[in-house]
Parts: sequence; structure tokens; C-alpha cells
Amino acid sequence: MLDRFLSPEQSAWLRQFESFSAAEVAPYADEWDLKEATPAMVVRKLGVNGWLGGLAKKENGGLGFDPTTFGLLNMAIGAGSGSLTGLLNVHSMVLKTIESWGSLEQRQRFLTPLVKGEIIGAFAQTEVSAGGDSKNLSTRFEEHGNDLIVQGQKTWITFAQIADLFLVFGKYQGLDTAVLVPKDTPGLTVTAKRNMLGFKSAYLAVLDFDGCRIPKANIVGKPGFGQSLISTGALDYGRISVAWAAVGIQQAALAASARRANSRSTFGSLLADQGIIRGYLAEMSGSLLASQLICLSAAKAKEAREEDALEQILQAKLFASREAGAAADKAVQIHGGHGCDESNGVSRLYRDAKILQVVEGSNELQKMLIGKEVCNRYSHGAPQAVL
Repeated sequence: MLDRFLSPEQSAWLRQFESFSAAEVAPYADEWDLKEATPAMVVRKLGVNGWLGGLAKKENGGLGFDPTTFGLLNMAIGAGSGSLTGLLNVHSMVLKTIESWGSLEQRQRFLTPLVKGEIIGAFAQTEVSAGGDSKNLSTRFEEHGNDLIVQGQKTWITFAQIADLFLVFGKYQGLDTAVLVPKDTPGLTVTAKRNMLGFKSAYLAVLDFDGCRIPKANIVGKPGFGQSLISTGALDYGRISVAWAAVGIQQAALAASARRANSRSTFGSLLADQGIIRGYLAEMSGSLLASQLICLSAAKAKEAREEDALEQILQAKLFASREAGAAADKAVQIHGGHGCDESNGVSRLYRDAKILQVVEGSNELQKMLIGKEVCNRYSHGAPQAVL
């Protein structure tokens, strides 16, 4: 279905992404989940293929992916492993932030290694007491001569266990500020966060900053840019990643359910011949189609810098992640007890789908932000609906 909306180049990329996921990701995702680790070789291959730096401009060594192509990458990888899309998500947010807001020194030092996948970036914003409430972060950057002293803690940071560079958000002189903290900075401790519900192989970790000293030159943009510009801009790509990853999970759930329905018999007939199962499959297929279309619309709005791009991205993240949860739930029902086994791929889809409803702002936060956008739009004299 998607090809009719894609350019020939985008379709060609999609075939490459799907082939890679089918060969290098999907067959091993359950094993990675149980071990709570993604092999370094897979991360390296993403870097060698240029996909970790896909969003970077061609003049910076990237592939110049538009938001739709980036979304297709997340969809294909997400059909194989939701956890692995977490890497594409956070690494791309750090990369795009430095490309857009970094100083010449920061770009010269970090951008090329990030584009090539020689170093891994992680997005460090979330705190235990300030999840989606990013304006009330407790992390502090205290001035000390030409340096900053970083004090605070971040948690549930995706791929932090193997990251080389952290984009950290906090307060500097009372202003929302973003800084770059290399992993080898003294005073930084990275502690693995295990036994999570989903995204088990996404290398989540807690970051403790205890007197970390970094140059003031590591501030990205300017003090005060942290939330209003840097975080907001990065999260556009983060939410596009989540939305399309949710489409991938829906694809995997539907495919697994159809295979199960065509092979499993109960009460003398195939599941595929039973009306309730056909109904589940119909609902999953329809939701998948709708999710693809809303994600396409959001990605194209982002590329065109349309006025309602933010609202469309928020809607795509909300809708696709919600429908991924519904699809995974039906897949477990169709598989019965087998779908409840932790080593079964359907169980992993169920758990990862729930994570997508929480990361990059919970779906409740998405609704709040969407509602604000709607109110703003109608306050400017937009036509009223006729009932």
C-alpha cells in the first residue's frame, strides 16, 4: 500500500530497510530481549550502512533522509525489534541537535563521528520527578570559571549503557539549557536499568552526575534554548521515530496473527475460518492502514515545514502507538497461552507497544499538547464546524 505514496527513491530505501530487518534483526530479536542486550555488530552495521547518520545533511556526510524515509527506516526496524528503534531515535535526536544548534567546535568534534556511527549519542532529559514535565528538571549546571559543574540524575535513558555522548538538559542560571557530556567525564556514573516491561534490549540506564566538570563551550545553542528550541526540535524526530516504530509493530503483529490463524485449529476448524478471529484481523488491518496514512501525513508536514506539523506529529505518535497496543493485544489473544510466553515474539510486541505509549511524552501528554494546538488554531478565527 505504501509504495503508491512514495517516491521511487523512498521505495528503494524501504526495500533495503526491510531486507536488512528480515535478515539481521527479526530472527534474533527474541533472543536479544531475553538477554537484555543488542549485539554490537548490529549497531556497527547500522553505522556502516549510513543509517545512523541518515538524517544528517549530505554536505555533513549523511544521507540526507527526509522525515518520510527516516520513518520508513523506523517502521522496518520496528517490525523486527522495537528496542533497536530506540537507538535510531535517540542517536538521531543528538545528531540533528548538533547539526542544527551546535557551535563550529561542537560540529567539528562530534558531528562526523555521530554520522558515521563511530560514537553513539543518547538523549538525557527524563528524571524520576520530571518525566514529561521537562520545565521542572532538577539537574543543575553550576558555573565554575570557564567550566560548568553538572549535578543531577537522569533515568530510563535509552541506549545509555553503550552511548559515548549525552545531550543533557537542566538549568543554568535559572534558564533551560542543553549541554554535551562525554561518557568519560569524571563524576558520571552509568548504571544499567534492567527488568523493564519492554524495550528490554534498548540498554536503558540511570545517569548520575556528581560534580562532572565540562567546558562552558559544551553548551548547545544558548542558555534558555534547552526546552523552547532544542528539546522541541529534537522531539519532532523522536516522535516520528516512535510513531513509525509503532507501525512496524502493527505490521509484525498482523503478520504473526495471520500465520497463526492459518495454521491453528480449534473445535474442528482453523482460526482463520472463525468469525471472531477474522474480525480481529480486519480491525488490525484497518488500524495499520490508518496508522500508515497518519504517519505519512505527519512526515510530509514536517518536511514541508507546514504550520500544523507539530500537531500532526503529536497525532501520529498518539494514534499509531495506541493502535500498536491494540494490535499486539489482539495478537496475544489469537495466540492464546503461547502468546503469553516471554520467549514468544508476540509477547515482546505486546510489551514494546506499551513502551511506545510512554516514551517521548506519554500519550496523555500528547493529548494535552494536541488540545493546546487545537485551541490555538480555533482562537485565530478558524472556521467553526457546522453541525
